[in-house]
Amino acid sequence: MDEITAKVSFDKYADMPEFYGSGEAGYRLVMVKKREDFLDLFEGARHVDAVTYAETPELMVRMLTEYDIDSLDVLVGNANDYANQVNDVSTARSLVQLRQDDRLTVRLKNRKIVHSKMYRIVMPDDTVKLVHGSANLSVNSWEYHTNQISVITTEVGTELDEEFAAFIDEYRERYSSQTLLEGLVEAIEDADTPEERENRIEYWVGSGDLDVSDTAALNQDATEDLKEIADRVTAAVDDPEEADESVAFVDEPEKADRTVVKPDGSGDDDTDPNGPSDTEGDSKESPDVGLVESDHETTLTETLDRPRVRTPEKKIRMGTSKVDRDVADEFSSTLRSRGATVEDHSITAPLSAYNNQVRESTEIPTMSVVPEAEQVIIGDDEDLILVATDSPTPEVLNHCLDTIEAYVETVENHGYTQTPTAVMAQMYEAFLYGFWAPFANQYAEALSSPSRTLDNVLQHLYIEGNSDAGKDKLTEYILRLISDNTVISGVDADDVGVDEIRGVREWDTCFPYAIIDAEKDKIEGWSPIRNYWGDWTPTNVDQPCLIFTTNDSLPKSEFRNRMKILSMDVSFPSNPEDPGFHAAQDDLAEVLERENPIFSYVARRMLAEQPWTEGNGTVEDVRQIFCDFYEEADREPPEYFPANEPAEQMYDTGRLKWQRDIQGGRVEFESEPDGMNADFDREDWEVYDYEKRLDKRFMSDKSGTSVYIGAPKEFAEWVGYSVDELLDGPAENGDTTDQPAESDVTPEETDSPGFFRRLLGS
Repeated sequence: MDEITAKVSFDKYADMPEFYGSGEAGYRLVMVKKREDFLDLFEGARHVDAVTYAETPELMVRMLTEYDIDSLDVLVGNANDYANQVNDVSTARSLVQLRQDDRLTVRLKNRKIVHSKMYRIVMPDDTVKLVHGSANLSVNSWEYHTNQISVITTEVGTELDEEFAAFIDEYRERYSSQTLLEGLVEAIEDADTPEERENRIEYWVGSGDLDVSDTAALNQDATEDLKEIADRVTAAVDDPEEADESVAFVDEPEKADRTVVKPDGSGDDDTDPNGPSDTEGDSKESPDVGLVESDHETTLTETLDRPRVRTPEKKIRMGTSKVDRDVADEFSSTLRSRGATVEDHSITAPLSAYNNQVRESTEIPTMSVVPEAEQVIIGDDEDLILVATDSPTPEVLNHCLDTIEAYVETVENHGYTQTPTAVMAQMYEAFLYGFWAPFANQYAEALSSPSRTLDNVLQHLYIEGNSDAGKDKLTEYILRLISDNTVISGVDADDVGVDEIRGVREWDTCFPYAIIDAEKDKIEGWSPIRNYWGDWTPTNVDQPCLIFTTNDSLPKSEFRNRMKILSMDVSFPSNPEDPGFHAAQDDLAEVLERENPIFSYVARRMLAEQPWTEGNGTVEDVRQIFCDFYEEADREPPEYFPANEPAEQMYDTGRLKWQRDIQGGRVEFESEPDGMNADFDREDWEVYDYEKRLDKRFMSDKSGTSVYIGAPKEFAEWVGYSVDELLDGPAENGDTTDQPAESDVTPEETDSPGFFRRLLGS
């Protein structure tokens, strides 16, 4: 050490009371170059009070053992996730024992970082070293820095000692309201057996393994319990002869059409239909499980009932020892009013209370995919809705597919569009995306790699169209199909902001987050969309896919690259006085009232085949399942069904817009060096949409009412012409469509022959 030593005494200055004391004290001004030299100050101390930065809780154990310190009370000024650094049970066990022996108190900051470094080191002979300066206990402070400290030596109980201790107490009162292990020690003391004590320590440490936010960690804990229920339900239902749990009929047991077994393997012949089949003792540990008819289930056959579980007594537990106190308090406040028990280290809540909490916080339900149990679970009060128990019959598949086609064909029957086949194909594509969306997190795990940008692979769904295009109704119908009719609407865009987009990723649900009537400017302001999947890891909670419906044209390119864009270029009669309004409403209502458990069969097939493990598809895998469904049902797919490629590629709406203007004479082409210009007879703002729909390979750039195209040959091939034909003017050469003007097209007239019919292969 390089140091200066002296004897000092302090007068009682009225304007500087922090410096007064009695008697004479030893003083050292010390340059400290090594961490070990600094820690030598603590050797053999009877007690240490400290305010400092500290590296890890393991250091606290080391100081109390290797440096022979009797007790330590430290406020860790830089502790944001201090508890999360306890990642092994042995360290946690040591920390608990030291806390129980009153040898260790680690105080965690409750707001801003405390940068002060103060140490009160009480020695066995009642001398006390009062240390302050730049030195802290973190390794980083010593690897690249030399520190300076002042050491004042006096006796315990002097005014100087008392005033120094008072400073430390003030830091504790102002900047700390929580201690490490708070609540855990009490819970361990209440444990009835050594095994329970060890389980509680392991549970506490396990929370710290999550590389997620505090809110996400709480939800991940809850979902683990929810998935455990799925495992037990599957064990009880799939193989009754091997069931080892007591089960009981619930709701309307007379409607159950399957055997419910008792622990001895006997069937329901021995079961009282009016009461549970399990014993009183067993019912305390087993969930109330049974096969019952869904409120929204189809009556097509007797084999369509899905296993459903109603568990009003089932509890889930979320560890709070390692999360921010404010987050835990906010999380528990509503749950407490719904019957949750809130302790210092955990929240224990009824499953129904938790499901309602998620629904209120996100406006979507909890949803989990559990491949190992082959279940998809949706939280609806106490209900968990699972996949179909049996494969569909051809008759059932015919019904399901016919129902979807009936919905899609409202475009042809009641819509006004120049391109009915294209619109119907893109509408069907939206169904395929919706059925794929709950499995996106399984694909994220399979596709995640340093060389791949997940945001370009796991795209959001963007459905554009006029206000009367039916896009909102389509989205709501998709949500109904994948939720067993428990979700009937999306989230109003007026209620969504950046915080909601960020927050929905923390609630551990894979149910799609559909935002209705989102304005383009708002979408472009929701910056988390661009890197929504960017920080996803297998340890994360599940994130929902995002679905947007909008009346606006395409957003900026950095958002378009993250989106699957479908266009609803159709208008439906939307006012009672519109021709065909009532007939359209009646036909739509008839379709919506049909029972359609199609998603339960898609989910069954997805979980059985787990196509995400191949790592080369997303929505394509659901497309293949539907192709298989058509084959199994011996049903001819409609011509608009996008069987071989995405509908937005089969029927490129951007290309259709350009072709319409080319044929209508509203755009002229002029040769330019290394390119050509497309000059529009349109308003400046309209031309933006035309330029946005061009692929990057065309090297386009908008200026006023013109669009420069840097790759004219590729562009001409895209729109179905040669470069010379475009420069000569297709409209002037008579190569025009005999399709009626868009405003004049009616559902009955869309079969007229012409360019678009030829183009679409109709």
